[in-house]
Amino acid sequence: MINLPTTQLLTRYKRWADQLLFASLASLAPEELTQQRAGPMKTMIATLNHIYVVDRIWQAHLEGRLHGFSSRQAMPYPQLDELWGAQQEVDDWFVDWGTGQTEASLKRSIDFAFISGNQGTMTAGGMLLHVVNHGTYHRGWLVQMYFEIPAIPPMTDLSIYLTEAAPSCDIKC
Repeated sequence: MINLPTTQLLTRYKRWADQLLFASLASLAPEELTQQRAGPMKTMIATLNHIYVVDRIWQAHLEGRLHGFSSRQAMPYPQLDELWGAQQEVDDWFVDWGTGQTEASLKRSIDFAFISGNQGTMTAGGMLLHVVNHGTYHRGWLVQMYFEIPAIPPMTDLSIYLTEAAPSCDIKC
């Protein structure tokens, strides 16, 4: 499903995209982060917390432990600076995790429970793909919120990362 070079690329891409996003968000007026907007999460800070919480949930699944969350909409960090510190920790964890994997460990099946209580089984590599895709999906929601401000969002596309931030990587799309 996913190989080692792609795993390492995607974990670094996620960290890079989050760095750009949080730097950009820090330049906005603070009230923009809590301004009610259209969409399920309603605010930028709630959307960011959702991404963070889901990252931590899947980290726990990869580590084979309970995550302690009862909702994907938890708001552990209502302030951007505190959330940024926590997001950096989990992003670094995923980069380190990716570096420590092997082709075989990425194929390892892991049983887990969704927040709903439903049971699931995924490979470790599949879990990582979900984490990266989930963050990208919700960054798209945040981009829409930027346009409602109006403000120019950061460019966090994978193609930008591959051509500007990681030109030495072995994978080109």
